Amino acid sequence: MSDASTTSAVLVAQKDGWMTITLNQPEKRNPLTGEVIAEISRVLRDVQDDRSVRGITFTGAGGVFCAGGDLKSFQQIMAGGDEAETIAQKISLEAAAFFGMIANQPQVTIALVEGAAMAGGLGMASACDFVVATQDAKFAFTETRIGLPPAQIAQYVTKRLGYQKAKKMLVLGSKLTGVEAFDIGLVDEAVADQAALETAEADLKQQVLACAPDAVAATKQVVEETLFLEQEELRQSAAAHFARAIVGEEGQEGVKSFLQKRKPSWAP
Repeated sequence: MSDASTTSAVLVAQKDGWMTITLNQPEKRNPLTGEVIAEISRVLRDVQDDRSVRGITFTGAGGVFCAGGDLKSFQQIMAGGDEAETIAQKISLEAAAFFGMIANQPQVTIALVEGAAMAGGLGMASACDFVVATQDAKFAFTETRIGLPPAQIAQYVTKRLGYQKAKKMLVLGSKLTGVEAFDIGLVDEAVADQAALETAEADLKQQVLACAPDAVAATKQVVEETLFLEQEELRQSAAAHFARAIVGEEGQEGVKSFLQKRKPSWAP
């Protein structure tokens, strides 16, 4: 079965336990407008607690992933007079909430990148669990070249690259091909073309579907907590996740299926 919904700017499709979110303004290079952020955020909220949705793929229509924020809207902010800074801070915090929602989504998230992934579009990809790009994709940290800091994407780029590499890329406004992005660790896999993107996505899907959805969600949370919890807090949190899992339906089914030499119920 397949279920799809459409807005002018975002396409959402769901099939066989997997959701695909497509930015759908290729004539504008799929910008991250307020409308796009609000629509994707709504979709992510709707499926946060739905474990029948096992993963989410982000992609862009027309051979372009996402060229970043809408600069025309930035001009409108600049014309806002005394309120301009307040408005800009509000928009930046909305972007922060959006990237954070992608990063903390319980389902596995995949970015399929072809064409441009720039500024906020690069940040959106970096917030995903896995990034697969075509070798000729164009990644660009454009902010400092137009007089802005990469304020809300910096933490996700740093998590992927580490401190020194991320600082170099972000400060210098660097530009990379898909191959170069793979070489430094920004991308998990660089492939030849769109067909190869789909093959790589299918392989990741197969691996994800072999894993228990609640266990995946808990694992993502535990890994994230290693970055900010103190050691004892981390131990206690990890123990709580483990205890809930081992007495829960998934844990019991997983152990039984292993001992009975069969696939668990969640595996295709």
